[in-house]
Amino acid sequence: MYHLYSIPSIPHGGIQDANNVKESTLAAFWEEVKPGTVMKDRFGNFVNVFSPGRKNKNEGPDFLDAVIWVNGEMIKGAVEIHSHESSWISHGHSGDDRYDGVILHVVSTFARKPVLYVTTIQLDAHSFEKRHECLLPNQLLTPNQMIVLMEFGLKRWEEKVLFFKKSVKEKRKRVFIESLVNFGAGENRQLYRKLGNLIFPYITKNISKDTWVKTFIHFSSPLHWHRAGTMPARHPQRIIKRIAQWSFDYFMDAPEELTLQQVKQGFEDYGFKETTWVEWCGNVHFPATAGESHSDYSSYFKRWTKLQLPYTYGSLNRLFGNNLTRKELRSFHIAQGLLYLKSHYCFGWHCHVCKVKRSL
Repeated sequence: MYHLYSIPSIPHGGIQDANNVKESTLAAFWEEVKPGTVMKDRFGNFVNVFSPGRKNKNEGPDFLDAVIWVNGEMIKGAVEIHSHESSWISHGHSGDDRYDGVILHVVSTFARKPVLYVTTIQLDAHSFEKRHECLLPNQLLTPNQMIVLMEFGLKRWEEKVLFFKKSVKEKRKRVFIESLVNFGAGENRQLYRKLGNLIFPYITKNISKDTWVKTFIHFSSPLHWHRAGTMPARHPQRIIKRIAQWSFDYFMDAPEELTLQQVKQGFEDYGFKETTWVEWCGNVHFPATAGESHSDYSSYFKRWTKLQLPYTYGSLNRLFGNNLTRKELRSFHIAQGLLYLKSHYCFGWHCHVCKVKRSL
């Protein structure tokens, strides 16, 4: 059934038409809407998107199983997308029972009068771009804002330490899997995690390096590795053999007491550059070792805060390059704070509750 609500009168000129956007473009925008995103419908009511739903590959509404909060109620159902609100009628949806479960109508341009009794929001290219502009002023962050950012970084550190500490019995497995994940980017990170779970049982003291590499490649070959978001030099098919060789040296053939410099040399020997080394220390080695004792925690936390990336992350530089110096952006601690900021506030555009913005 449709989600019904009373339609108030709309004053003349109260709805501003926007330039139509192709439905395919609008659908791509909608698919990327993050959980927690808050929008307004044509009457100013807040619509909180918990899930944009899954794309429907068959006939009927464009997205299925979406979840939204509107008018004090959480509802689940379908989402239909049109360039113009009136397309609902011209496309013949009114008499089609496949559309009875639509709870949200997403359009590029509003009609002058409401077309149907379903929550309707406008999502055109111009407004979408405006929503994706960070509201922080183009100036360096204040000392108070930097404190908030450092606290965010500390939260990331504590999450990593807890992740390894919570599973003492499987700690070696977690370190192994997350070490593989560290070589990946984007969607490939989950595939490295899958590979780690598949290959870990084959770690034995008696396996030869040649056999290990062959086994490693055997399990990695069927995986559908992604190219999008991955630099050609870091594509798994180019580096998987070197990862296998490195993992053998570190997890099966390493002396009891390796110095950090020796471990770093192992990365360099297989052609992995400074960024991979710093990320492995910051994401895996330091937090995994920090949970072993109180003294280890203090020691490795200090090392973690001093880590410096050789280059700034491009995505962070684009978002916060006007607010931080290049040196600050290269700080692993600060970068972790920015990543926390992105995942908890920027994704979903919760600017109204952003702690960094509010500390101005």
